[in-house]
Amino acid sequence: MGGKQELSRIGARVRELLADDPQAPSDTRQARAAFLEQVARRNVTARAPIPLGGRPRRWMALLVGAAAVGSVVGLWPWKRPVTFQIGEAHSGFLGDVVEAPAGRTVPVAFSDGSRLSIHDGARMRVLSLDSGARGLSVRVLLEDGVLDASIAHRPGVKANWRFDAGPYQVTVTGTKFQMQFRNTLPSLRVSTEEGRVVVTGGCLHAPAAISAGQTLETSCPSIETTPRDDPPAAASPAGPAAELGSKRRTARPERWRELLAAGRLQDGLREAERANFDRVCERATPHELFALADAGRFFGLHGRAVGALTALRRRFPGTPEAGTAAFTLGRIAFENEDAYARAAQWFDTYLHEQPAGALMGDAFGRLIEAQVRSGDRIGARATAQQYLRRFPGGPYASEARGVLSK
Repeated sequence: MGGKQELSRIGARVRELLADDPQAPSDTRQARAAFLEQVARRNVTARAPIPLGGRPRRWMALLVGAAAVGSVVGLWPWKRPVTFQIGEAHSGFLGDVVEAPAGRTVPVAFSDGSRLSIHDGARMRVLSLDSGARGLSVRVLLEDGVLDASIAHRPGVKANWRFDAGPYQVTVTGTKFQMQFRNTLPSLRVSTEEGRVVVTGGCLHAPAAISAGQTLETSCPSIETTPRDDPPAAASPAGPAAELGSKRRTARPERWRELLAAGRLQDGLREAERANFDRVCERATPHELFALADAGRFFGLHGRAVGALTALRRRFPGTPEAGTAAFTLGRIAFENEDAYARAAQWFDTYLHEQPAGALMGDAFGRLIEAQVRSGDRIGARATAQQYLRRFPGGPYASEARGVLSK
């Protein structure tokens, strides 16, 4: 009887844990409910007296049941969005620059167990983070300096990490490695401690696989960052040859694209303005539009940031990038323009477009702040109630409780 009571107690606790998870998306909660219903039906059937033939089989049943419970308990956290934390801060935001002061190290910890750290003046950004049904996909930009990476790899969970460094890309699924990028050359050095990474782009003619204990060093010719005025052409007879020479002197590649890829945001923005900013926004990729927006935010040109993000939402509607652009527009309205009502609209837009997105918790918290500052007390109370139901121990929980106490 003791074994049955203990199994019953464990089963009740597992059902409680599965049912009481306010952070889980609706589809996850529905799946758990279906699972618990099947367990209940089997328990009803199992109550009929079935001869098991002695104690060993009963303990075998306990072990099988425990294994099934362990499988469910081990798998359900992967239904939650993966988030990341910068240093001692509560959470990180996609696209924000993470910079290590001179002589210091700044850690970036992900909720899946992966960990990055940058050192002594290095700069990086987490460009995208998707932990949907297809697995985990993360994209990181190392703008300059040294980055250490320890990527967690869980059995049964597909993980795809990509690190951009100027013209180079480093892809990895599970490993420990260090990469050092200097954007003034640009040069790249990758050393792998465990696992394997693949480096592409830059001056490499073919992908390079770097296994444990190996190091790759490569560099490319530097990218010109300041415009060069062509010297006045000497007087020469007009004609087809002179016209062809003029075209050769004035033709230049889309340098704004190269500069943004190298992490030189300010130079890239200036070159985009020279090339007609509005036209550039019509040709740029979502990643490039985010880079232009960051350049505008970091260097005080908020109108350019809004223009790039607005173009992204118009050209790529319904994508996760469009949702992140809405969140970033909310931050600009809140932090740089004191337009709290408009900020609330953008945060609410993100929640409607990405209800299970990586920034969902932060969007709820920022929406509460924006509603309070805009004077929307009724909206703030409703949002605070939703937040506490989903994140009772979240970083904005105390503020939400403060709103409800008034």
